[in-house]
Amino acid sequence: MVEKNNQAITPANFNQQSHKTSWLTLSEAQALLGISRKTLYRYMDRKLLTYRKAANGRRYMEEEQINTFINQQMATTLLPKDNTKQVNSDVSKQLAILNTKVERQNQLLETMIELYKPESMHELLVKLKL
Repeated sequence: MVEKNNQAITPANFNQQSHKTSWLTLSEAQALLGISRKTLYRYMDRKLLTYRKAANGRRYMEEEQINTFINQQMATTLLPKDNTKQVNSDVSKQLAILNTKVERQNQLLETMIELYKPESMHELLVKLKL
């Protein structure tokens, strides 16, 4: 008897499906995935990979499922990583630089205004060339 997801499957049914599907032992699946036995069991516990258990107690996995899993893993690996933290850090640095520049410009403007301020009405008229 073979079980898949707690469903009993007769040996005849397993044999019927086996000619349609390629079955791998856990060792073969592990080698194909390039992972440790412990990682393979972890994936099975998390229901990321399913298996069938034969009457002899051995577990088998569908080769198609393993290939699909590999493709999904490759797709997520090739996708751009979420670099929000790095972008936020870069933006924060640029903002700090801009704030410093604005502060310097404000100080220069205040200095120029102080230098321009006339001390008397006569000085103002001279600066305005009246």
